[in-house]
Amino acid sequence: MKILFEDYHYEPRDIPKDILKARGITSTKLQNGDVKLGCVGYYHDVASAETIFILPKVFIEKMLAFGKYDPRDLISLSEEYRQIFPQNPTFLFDISVQLYQAIALYNERNPKNTITTKQTLARVTGRRGEMESTLLDHILALLRFAKEHQSLFIRITTIMHGGRNRIHWIKTIRSTSPVFRDKKPYYLECKTKEKVVNYEEELICLFYSTLDYLGATYHFPVTRNLNYETERPDRIVDLIQSGKGTRRLRKIRGQYFSDELVQLWNLLYAFYKRAEDMAQKKEQNEYLLVSDFENVFEDMIDRLIGDSFLPRKQDDGKIIDHIYRDKSLIEDGDIYFIADSKYYKEEKEGKKERKKEDEKEGDRVKRVALYKQFTYAKNVIQNNINPYTGKEPPYQALRYRDELTEGYSLTPNFFVLAYCPKDLSYSEVGLKQESIKESWHFKNRLFDRDTLLVLTYNINFLYVLSSYVQSRGSSRGTDYDLRATFRKDVIEAFKERYNFYEVKLSQGDSSKEFVKRNFRELIGKIYQTEVGKLLLALKKGETENEGILKDLQDKEGCNCSAISLEQLAGSHS
Repeated sequence: MKILFEDYHYEPRDIPKDILKARGITSTKLQNGDVKLGCVGYYHDVASAETIFILPKVFIEKMLAFGKYDPRDLISLSEEYRQIFPQNPTFLFDISVQLYQAIALYNERNPKNTITTKQTLARVTGRRGEMESTLLDHILALLRFAKEHQSLFIRITTIMHGGRNRIHWIKTIRSTSPVFRDKKPYYLECKTKEKVVNYEEELICLFYSTLDYLGATYHFPVTRNLNYETERPDRIVDLIQSGKGTRRLRKIRGQYFSDELVQLWNLLYAFYKRAEDMAQKKEQNEYLLVSDFENVFEDMIDRLIGDSFLPRKQDDGKIIDHIYRDKSLIEDGDIYFIADSKYYKEEKEGKKERKKEDEKEGDRVKRVALYKQFTYAKNVIQNNINPYTGKEPPYQALRYRDELTEGYSLTPNFFVLAYCPKDLSYSEVGLKQESIKESWHFKNRLFDRDTLLVLTYNINFLYVLSSYVQSRGSSRGTDYDLRATFRKDVIEAFKERYNFYEVKLSQGDSSKEFVKRNFRELIGKIYQTEVGKLLLALKKGETENEGILKDLQDKEGCNCSAISLEQLAGSHS
């Protein structure tokens, strides 16, 4: 097994020549002669009988794999590899398999794409062989069977070996002569039960021998507590290369009455048939590769937080990465949350390399991406106020603008960026807020459509990948706890920058007359909720705020009481 990394600079000799010829593979030859691969996925080279996994560049940090290891040390793995990840010796195989499954799942979730043709989105290409099953698919099926049927093997072992070593005294007395000592007979050659050919045991021994071979080839430990005599991995290699594996299985075919053992026989036969055909060059190279893994990662995040039924393409041709409907920040209705996702670290514009001292908070997002994200939010706002202009929106219009005050609701907007945790943990979401960017046209006008915040988060790539793969066949993949965290943090970001007040008018005054009298002074600062509550938002630290509050209280007779955003949404907070 070989491990390569997307966009890492390799010497040409490090990369099998055939992989560069595979359809859909993107590679670049650099000026110094090095080669970098612009794809992620699985490749099995028939000529060398080598399995190659290309991992995404999110695992490369400061030119080191997982921030610790020289990627060239992982090109050809040996038994010493297990010392690299002593706490998780199966990590590289596990992550490679999950990436393979994620690419396959991406194709299932995008039916317009086909795995055997060049695709318009992620450009996934593959040759998965007969019945669309690769050698890796057969290996994974055997591993799943081992995991799911431990009780079967324990039960069979107990039955088969029960009484196996008991002495058959009648046969012993009849056929052997005892040795007498102190007038007591001692039988030195005891007869036990005769051994017969046990086809169940033969099948299970071959199964565990195959697992041992796969463990040695793909560098993962095979643990079991059953006392079966297994064959050495080199013996299994001989079975595959000589074609004897399938012949051996055909000899014991039909000897099983258990449905589970019949299933095991079929899995073993499919594996050996595929492996033998490849060893004898009857099959072509297998591969499942994606040339733009960014689109696959977007689908991962969309499965985690997005609403897939909402259209993402906008009127100006731009496509929002993620959009979903959730509770509003300032009233009891709903609002659309907008997000963009990236799995790799972006460079500063105009610079190929970044000096460590120049890295600042928020540098992971390019300015262009930031401006686009502000534009996405403005487009969503426009789509939701289209009913006022007589144009039908592409999805259900929500309340984004108050006609009376001409104020706009707050639009949640954020980036999600992937990172690889140092402990290589799959279990924790690892969400970390990195930065907050603000955009405005008029200062101190929160309820203006041009006043927007964009939060930037780092998220554990391994958690996202694992959640995506596990969502296969599940109707629910959305992480509502994650959505709740985003909402809470957006609220907190606005609270840090603005003070909020509920404006209660003097007796007999109407909201319409009040807004009309103070429209010039309060435009963008005031918003009326759907239930008629007047809200005032003032940016902290602005010198004009004291005068605004004083005028409202003294001249208008209003009572401006501070209120939190949590209170504004009532029971929805």
